[in-house]
Amino acid sequence: MLRDIYPDLFASISVPKEEEMTAAFRFEDPREHFETTLGSALRLVRANCTPEFPSSIFYAYKQQEEQRDGRTSTGWETMLTALVNAGFQVIGTWPVRTELANRPRGMGSNALATSVVLVCRPRPEDAPLATRGQFLGELASELPRALEQLTHEGHIAPVDLAQAAIGPGMKVYSRYRRVETIAGEAVTVREALAEINREVARHHAREEGALDGESRFCAGWLRSHGYAEGPFGEAETLARALNVTVDGLSPRLLEAVGGKVRLLRPEAYGPEGGPRLGEPTAWEGLFRMAWHLWHEDGDGTAGAAALARSMGSGAAAVERL
Repeated sequence: MLRDIYPDLFASISVPKEEEMTAAFRFEDPREHFETTLGSALRLVRANCTPEFPSSIFYAYKQQEEQRDGRTSTGWETMLTALVNAGFQVIGTWPVRTELANRPRGMGSNALATSVVLVCRPRPEDAPLATRGQFLGELASELPRALEQLTHEGHIAPVDLAQAAIGPGMKVYSRYRRVETIAGEAVTVREALAEINREVARHHAREEGALDGESRFCAGWLRSHGYAEGPFGEAETLARALNVTVDGLSPRLLEAVGGKVRLLRPEAYGPEGGPRLGEPTAWEGLFRMAWHLWHEDGDGTAGAAALARSMGSGAAAVERL
């Protein structure tokens, strides 16, 4: 209907395919086509955006990584590299769940998994160079504060924290025209992401270190064994390291029978089986709140809120966990 009004835009019946910014198999070199068109588009955006407002780019990427030249490569890494090379400073990466896991397109295929909103600002033309040591120092100084804000003020869920943390981490990296090693070689986006992930891991370790010993034991055992049985001796070794005992944890948090130890499953926690009076643990508080929220006999958000109030300052530890 608009062909007579905008003949250049609507000259063809279907959408032109050759200029699509995608790594479709119909192109001779899909990856090269994607990277080339992506770079061109981002440079055009950079040349025309205003420094007064951030630019938000909605980026969708697939579930699986691919191997190229013996190295694992991701579209995510490609996107960040293109942004930095186009002259942008990345200041935020916000994960958005837009896709249903059970949709027909996602069944048994490498379909869209999630989406990310990338928030960027133009990097100044006279941005300086930085050494790798300078980058690591600033990352260690700035990222922990940002992670605290994301966790405790922004209430970003742990599953999304690694994605959201890339924003403040890349902000440090992309504020420079180039980050170099002492030999003058470029520190790549891949290497920067690895350092950001290490800071996130340290953050999780600090968060866990602030919990009570019983909850730290349960978190450690869950990572190693899930809700399956494990040897008593291994449990006792972990417990001693955290200044607790297996006998003290049983039967409130685990079962210890016949030389085997197993964490109580979430459904075992109800309103009657929660923390001992005056001695709440973050682990018990967490699962009792969860029980209220998902069990048919629970009191929903009202029950979880009442439990949080009864725990007083201990509720903050539940949020950390």
